[in-house]
Amino acid sequence: MQFGLFYEWPNPDLRNWKTLYGEGVEEIQYSEEMGFDYCLIAEHHFSNYGNSPAPLLQALHIGQQTNRLKIATGILVLPISQPLRLAEEVAVLDNLIDGRFICGVGRGYQPHEFGRFGVTVAESRQRFSESLEVMIKAWTQDESFTYDGEYIKIPNEVTVWPKPQQKPHPPLWLAGTSVDSMQLAAKWDMMPLTTGLLGGDGMRAHLASLIHARMDLGKSIHGIDLGMQAITHVAETDEQAREQIEYARWQNRAGRALGRLAVTNGRVDVTPYEGEPDDDRFMERLYFGSPETVIEKFRRAAELGVTHVSCWSMFGGIEHEKIMRSIRLMGEQVIPALKDVHPPARLADELAKTPRVTTEDLQAARSGQAPSDVPT
Repeated sequence: MQFGLFYEWPNPDLRNWKTLYGEGVEEIQYSEEMGFDYCLIAEHHFSNYGNSPAPLLQALHIGQQTNRLKIATGILVLPISQPLRLAEEVAVLDNLIDGRFICGVGRGYQPHEFGRFGVTVAESRQRFSESLEVMIKAWTQDESFTYDGEYIKIPNEVTVWPKPQQKPHPPLWLAGTSVDSMQLAAKWDMMPLTTGLLGGDGMRAHLASLIHARMDLGKSIHGIDLGMQAITHVAETDEQAREQIEYARWQNRAGRALGRLAVTNGRVDVTPYEGEPDDDRFMERLYFGSPETVIEKFRRAAELGVTHVSCWSMFGGIEHEKIMRSIRLMGEQVIPALKDVHPPARLADELAKTPRVTTEDLQAARSGQAPSDVPT
C-alpha cells in the first residue's frame, strides 16, 4: 500500500490563513521524512469548510519545500475552470517540480461553490468530460486542434506549450462515486479515488464497476490501482484517538452544510443532520485508533482492493501537535507494517463475475451517508 496526506485546510475558527497553511506544509514535510509517498491538495472555495482555493499554486510551493514526495491534487474541479489555461498551468507545474505531479481531477459536488462560478450541478458532468478531453489533447498533441463541445468551444486552432515533463502526461486520478465516473476512469486509465465513509460494500461496488468498465473496453482487469480517502488519526491508544471524534464530526457536518447551501458570510452551519451516525457507527468508518488498530483497518481495506490511501489528517480544527504525533506513529509503525500488503490476487476475477451495478446500486451499497449525496 502507498500512503499520502490529504489537505484542504479547514478553518472552523477562522485562524490566520498563513499560519494554518504553514502548519500543513510542516506536516507534509514531516510526512516525507516519515516515509509517506505523496500528498494531496484539495480545491475548495468561498467557505471555511476548506481554505484551499489555489491548489496548483499551493502544489508548486509544497513541491519546492520537499524533495521526493509526489504532489497530487485531490482534486482539481474541472467544471469551474478554463481547460486550456488549466492544462498550461499543470504542464508548467510538472516541469518546475521535476515530474513529481499527480493530476487528480473530479466533477465536484458542492452547489455552494458551483453557483458562484456560474455552473450548475446538472451540467457539471458534461463540463467535466469535455474539459478532461481538451486537457489531454493539449498535453499530447503537437498539432493544432479545435474543439466543439456542448459547453467548451475552441473555434480557433490552438497548440499548447510547454508539455508536461511526464509523458504522455502526469498520472491521472479521478474522484467519483458513479458508474459514469468509473467508465471515464477505465477509458483514460485513471486511478479512482473513493472514500472510506462509504464502507466496505460501497468500496467493493466501486471496484466492481471499474472492472466491468475495463472489461467492456477490452482492457486488463489485473493490477488495478484503487485509492481511498480515509479520515485518519493515530494515537498511542484507541481511547486517545476516539477523543478526537468531534473534530471529524465537524468536518462531516460542514460538508453536509455546503450540500444544503447552509453558509452564512462564508461560515458553514455545522449542525446535526438527519441520519447522522452515532459515535460507535461513525468510528467504524474512521481510521482512528492505536497503530495496531489502524494497521488492521488498512489491511481490511486492502482486501477490498485498495492500493493507495489518502489520509485526511487535518480535519475540523484538530491541533497541529496531534497531527504531527499521528504522522510519526504512521511512519514508525503503520506504514512499515503495510509496505508489502496487496489486494488479494483473486479479487479482480471474483468481481468480474458479479452482476453489473448502476449508480443507484453504488449509492445503496454505502454503509451510510457520505459527505454529499450527489453521485460524482
